[in-house]
Amino acid sequence: MTATPDTPEGETGRISPWASLQFRDFRLLFVSGFFSATAREMRMVVNFYLIFELSDSAVLLGLTGLFQAIPLVFVGLAGGAMADLFDRRKILLFARFMSLIPALSLGFLTLTGAIEVWHIFVAVGVTSAVGSLEPPAQMSYTTRVVPRSHLLNAIALNSTLTQTAFFIGPVMLGFAGLFNIETAYFINAGLYIPSILALLLLGTSGVPEGPRQKMSLSVIGEGFRFVWMQRVLFATFALDFGVVMVGFFRPLLTILAKDVYEVGPAGLGLLNGAPAVGSVLGSGTVLLMGRVHRGGVLFLVSVFLYGASLVALGLSPWYWMGLLAAGALGYTDSISVVIRSNLTQVLAPDRLRGRASSFTMVTAELGNALGSMEAGFVAGLIGVANTLTFGGVAAMGVVIAGGLAWRELWRFRQEADP
Repeated sequence: MTATPDTPEGETGRISPWASLQFRDFRLLFVSGFFSATAREMRMVVNFYLIFELSDSAVLLGLTGLFQAIPLVFVGLAGGAMADLFDRRKILLFARFMSLIPALSLGFLTLTGAIEVWHIFVAVGVTSAVGSLEPPAQMSYTTRVVPRSHLLNAIALNSTLTQTAFFIGPVMLGFAGLFNIETAYFINAGLYIPSILALLLLGTSGVPEGPRQKMSLSVIGEGFRFVWMQRVLFATFALDFGVVMVGFFRPLLTILAKDVYEVGPAGLGLLNGAPAVGSVLGSGTVLLMGRVHRGGVLFLVSVFLYGASLVALGLSPWYWMGLLAAGALGYTDSISVVIRSNLTQVLAPDRLRGRASSFTMVTAELGNALGSMEAGFVAGLIGVANTLTFGGVAAMGVVIAGGLAWRELWRFRQEADP
């Protein structure tokens, strides 16, 4: 059946962890997102691995973040406006179909032996531009296929799904690595086929509510003004950006696996998968909570513990300790992501949800991209362990300063069904 935000089911009583899966279109969106997220994460790890194999350079590894950041700046906010102006299902179909092209291109270049680092950088830029259209449309669409009372549950389930895919993606790299890297790229392209098919089966309309508007800078600016006025939202965006800028760890896992723990593709796959396992547990924790009324407090606690987990990873001399610390990073990050996403969807009206979601995506992804670049440069100067340790300390400092600056986060209380 198709749900709307006004569906009365589940307004009272405790919501089970799997409640949103009773809605057919949410299940389809769920499955589509699973395959897309698996493909996206798998390709990111393959790209990091191949760049380091070709160049043996932490600086070039860090530059990957620059080629992710540039398209985000130009396309990300426009993607949010598009989700508020055009059919959200068609946007998702376009983005996932176009994501096939970089994967196939890199697969053929690797197969022929013509692959170079700049090829990967170009593919990363294209993937980033196309991928930046997905999150606003996906999140805005989710509010259409579940009732308001189930929204936090649906977001937590989506996070669990995404993080499960984040684990499977690197593990698939380890499996493909038993053969060759081009196999990983071709498998990656194939994962988009079931994602596209699931979207084609959706029955709920993806057309935004309200009067139609033309695409313009003023439309994008309206979304920014809304986020600025919603101080709780702005605080979560700003804190997430600051923490990730000083404490992004993903590309450093490649250096840890090769130079510190001395493990191959399979070990790298497990190390990259450990945060995903932790993220599944983090999303599961939110699912078991059912409803969260003090979301601001939970957000602050989770991002502070993220910084502490970074310090633990930097100080981990053994592989098994690194796996545990990486899992803790995923656990704490997942909780903060679910809370931030839920606040965005609850506080924004339908006509602004795409743009509000785009600010969530842009601040997170831009922080990831710039943090990746910063991590690579700093690791080249002071080493990977020191980079992680100092980044964790800096992240905790950002959270303390943000908690003092935005008291709204401590005071914010969310009703079950606003």
